[in-house]
Amino acid sequence: MSNYTASSIEVLQGLDPVRRRPGMYTDTSSPTHLLMEVIDNSVDEALAGHCSRIHIQIDADGVITVKDNGRGMPVDKHPEHNISGVELVLTRLHAGGKFSHNNYAYSGGLHGVGVSVVNALSTRLEVEVRREGIIWEMAFTNCTPLTALQQAGTTSKRDTGTQLRFVPDKQFFDSAHININRLKRLLRAKAVLCPSLLIELEDANSDTHLKWCYPDGMREYLESSIQQETLLESSIVHQSTSNQVELSLALQW
Repeated sequence: MSNYTASSIEVLQGLDPVRRRPGMYTDTSSPTHLLMEVIDNSVDEALAGHCSRIHIQIDADGVITVKDNGRGMPVDKHPEHNISGVELVLTRLHAGGKFSHNNYAYSGGLHGVGVSVVNALSTRLEVEVRREGIIWEMAFTNCTPLTALQQAGTTSKRDTGTQLRFVPDKQFFDSAHININRLKRLLRAKAVLCPSLLIELEDANSDTHLKWCYPDGMREYLESSIQQETLLESSIVHQSTSNQVELSLALQW
């Protein structure tokens, strides 16, 4: 006789499901997908017209930092959950501002469940938000808040954005190293899709320091990609359309 009864059913709370079954929420071959979750939030700010720079830094000791000059994560308290928007986004699954079109008309970062998964699978995570002349900070260890969101200083009102620094927990990944080649391809694609967005990558492990920025979008990307090729036509055919679907196309024989 089986002992499988209703009492055998577990109901996991908070971020426990992610830590128990990380493969259901992210690619566990490496922390590359975690990093892209953070970057995609910054890219979505760029798509919404609020961000022009994203800086990614990978240190030799495994610390990863992503900094943007977007609007900054919301720091006020949520009316229903009574915690700051920062804490809510970083500690609750499926919490975010992209499920409607009120804040983001377009979003490229819905291939996962957000930065709460990054927090769940990191030994330490620190967030800094710059909004309305105030610098806010909050830190987590093993996805548990060390303190509530608190003011850490002041800055210019024009200095806005979010910085997220985290250390992926090695126990959840086959390799603790970021797949740098995959990351470079993804970052280049993001820069192409967001004309004039500057994306900078510094990786101490591979001695990499690269920048991507394509003010002319797809046309400029094609020009940089075929510099060593033999061209049958001297000019690039380039067309952009914007109706219900935005399309940019560049061709050269």
